[in-house]
Amino acid sequence: MSEIKGLLYTTDLNTLLLFNKSIKCRLLDRLMPLLTQLGSALFTISSCLLIIFIGKGETRGIGFKALVSLAVSHLIVHLLKNRICRLRPIDVLPNLNTFNVAIDYYSFPSGHTTAVFAIATTLAFNAPLLAFVGFPVAFIVGITRLYLGVHYPSDVLAGMALATFTTAAIQFISNLL
Repeated sequence: MSEIKGLLYTTDLNTLLLFNKSIKCRLLDRLMPLLTQLGSALFTISSCLLIIFIGKGETRGIGFKALVSLAVSHLIVHLLKNRICRLRPIDVLPNLNTFNVAIDYYSFPSGHTTAVFAIATTLAFNAPLLAFVGFPVAFIVGITRLYLGVHYPSDVLAGMALATFTTAAIQFISNLL
């Protein structure tokens, strides 16, 4: 079991270093801190509220589902972060490229990735054509978290899975109502 755990950690670390060190360039150094904000609480909550207030009928309902998915998944994120207490890569690995990005203390799972995937998954369930926009944006946010050195790949993957399962459960429940 410890061999598997070691292999997973090594893969996690090598993938993080690939994104944080190997593909580094000035353009991405400027772009990634901006793109990561697409997963911030301000942007994701504002996006849901905008859909609710501007939308009509079914569109408004999609906004409500996205907001509920965002809230429920984020509650789970905070519970997991405070239960697992995984330190961030920038707190453990001394030579990472860091970018003055606002972060809380713990790493697992990625809140930004969870938030943007909650919205993208809600869009995919309710307006499938928008999935072609929502999921690429969500993947980009996940990649920014690695590039910026604030998450391990497993944090990002866990955020993706958490958002997807939470949104699927909310979608299932809303279909029963």
